[in-house]
Amino acid sequence: MGQDANQLYTAYRATGEQRYADKMLAYTRALLASTPDPKLINDFYCGDVLFLLTHTYDACYDRLNREELQKIEDLTFQIAKYHHNVQRKGRVENHIFDNHYWQRAYREMLQIGLMFADKNDTAKEILEYCYELWTARAPASGFNRDGEWHNGQGYFHSNVKTLWYVPSLMSYVTGTDFLQHPFYKNLGKALVYAWPPRSMSAGFGDGNESFNYVSRQRAALADYIARETGDPYAIWYCNENKTATADMDMRIYRIASADKMYPAGTPLPEDAPKALWMQDTGEMLAHSNLKRYRENTFLSFRSSPFGSGSHTLSDQNSFNLHFRGVPVYRSTGYYLHFSDPHNLLSYRHTRAHNTILVDGIGQPFTTRAYGKLVRMLSGENISYACGDASNAYCGLTDYPMWQKNFKNAKVEESVANGFGETPLKKYRRHILLLHPNIVVIYDELEAGKPVRWDWLLHSPVQFKFDENGKDKILTTYYPEKKFTSIARIFSNSDCKLSQTDRFFSAPDPKKMRKGREYPNQWHMTAAYEKSAANRILTVITLQPDGAKPLNVIHDKNGNPNDFVLAGKWKLRAQLDPSQPAELLIRDPKTGVLFSLGNKTLQIEGEDYKREPGTSVLFDVMDGKWTIHEMSDIEPMPTGKLHHDQP
Repeated sequence: MGQDANQLYTAYRATGEQRYADKMLAYTRALLASTPDPKLINDFYCGDVLFLLTHTYDACYDRLNREELQKIEDLTFQIAKYHHNVQRKGRVENHIFDNHYWQRAYREMLQIGLMFADKNDTAKEILEYCYELWTARAPASGFNRDGEWHNGQGYFHSNVKTLWYVPSLMSYVTGTDFLQHPFYKNLGKALVYAWPPRSMSAGFGDGNESFNYVSRQRAALADYIARETGDPYAIWYCNENKTATADMDMRIYRIASADKMYPAGTPLPEDAPKALWMQDTGEMLAHSNLKRYRENTFLSFRSSPFGSGSHTLSDQNSFNLHFRGVPVYRSTGYYLHFSDPHNLLSYRHTRAHNTILVDGIGQPFTTRAYGKLVRMLSGENISYACGDASNAYCGLTDYPMWQKNFKNAKVEESVANGFGETPLKKYRRHILLLHPNIVVIYDELEAGKPVRWDWLLHSPVQFKFDENGKDKILTTYYPEKKFTSIARIFSNSDCKLSQTDRFFSAPDPKKMRKGREYPNQWHMTAAYEKSAANRILTVITLQPDGAKPLNVIHDKNGNPNDFVLAGKWKLRAQLDPSQPAELLIRDPKTGVLFSLGNKTLQIEGEDYKREPGTSVLFDVMDGKWTIHEMSDIEPMPTGKLHHDQP
């Protein structure tokens, strides 16, 4: 009835035809004559009830008698008692993740406040609270200016209605442009880079695997931003994605904003960067060719200060790689249930992602298990990021909801299941896209005692293994898009390769949606022999059918740390963990250079003295050859600071 009321109300306001109001009245009177349902504590159920009540009250006020009006008000504030009073005691403004509240309940409480504030003190207080809460913690937690959703791409669409409705309303009421917030300023670009047209998304958060095309809600939000701000990225996104018109919630907005239409042929801005640094959410999103998806390599990397839990996953320092719109290496499992065994052990757990396990143990489900994206550099030829997940392997969850979920699912947080304390001291991952089709990963690993390092890689297709001593070669072929991916792994330590197409905990067939396929996926583990420290270098090459092979070989100079990539790039990686970390990548022909380490560099024939341990990129940036040197930048804190911190 609540969902029907959404369309009935729209039809009545648009046409004035009384039959739509008559149906809303019939629904509401039937509801008022019934016994109140105990589900009034369920937020989504209550949202539908509130929509019906408040919109009938608004549209049919003159046709309701005094007793009916009072009943609607009584029931409305009975619901508000559960879904507002509990929030204003300090819960929401001090909580990083309260998904349902922001997706719906906040919006519904705001409407109650607006409707009844002139005659009801509780409503007046609700309105004040909602306004203050939005300006303090919205539109995306108060700690996110990126335009990307901190819960990942999968649940972005659930927040879209709030993201356009509230700033529209508040801008109208106050005469202030709420779209001037940095989140909205960056939104158009973030929509493009996190989920490009004709491709899967960056691949983070619950439900990210559910769609291989841009959702209608996301396209509709881009349409709103395009009309309201003229953002060129949003305009290009809308022109590339034709799904906005399938979105119901914004249908009246689109009709009423016909005079704000944008030009159909607007191209992607010429100065669109090769990569974005989502500094607050902790993601790097790199593309080799956004304009031509058939040629595009899409590398996404996450190390987030928001940690793990809620609709985020335990995937700090993980990456996903897409080519021609399809996954090459991507996180695995299926979001069928928020907290069943498959979700807890084979979807949310670190073993499902392209990162590492320490003695088989992953990252717990808690905001304490955070990562940090501390460096990012990008030019025309190289995009680079450094993630620090040293804090992410921090024991068991301390979050009551997850403790309850484990108990209800009869899953133990045990070492056998991949949970527990670890002696990890350092896990820094340096990841680069050498445009257009080479990925380099350099991992620095240290622990307080010898541990087994499990280096993980997941694919929709089976791996072919080739081994040359400690050098490992992993080959996968993708017949649908006609290309091959080859991942070469190098280390001074030896590892044992294994793979399986079985989940640690299989998805429940009873929870699978009809008409959708849930194929098994391939999970590769490179289990490195126990050591207190390790360095692992990985070079991934993407090779379309018929293209010249991209070889990766040891340099003939005999130095085991030196490599030649595709006949173009020279690479040096210090693989001895007793030595300072060093990664040098250069193209002798053009002069493009990336360096991590301490050594003085030769750039255009001159010595460049750098600070120890920094990352240096010499590349074309904003049309000019530029040297950019960077040390770590700490992200903005999203939770309480320890007393010993300033």
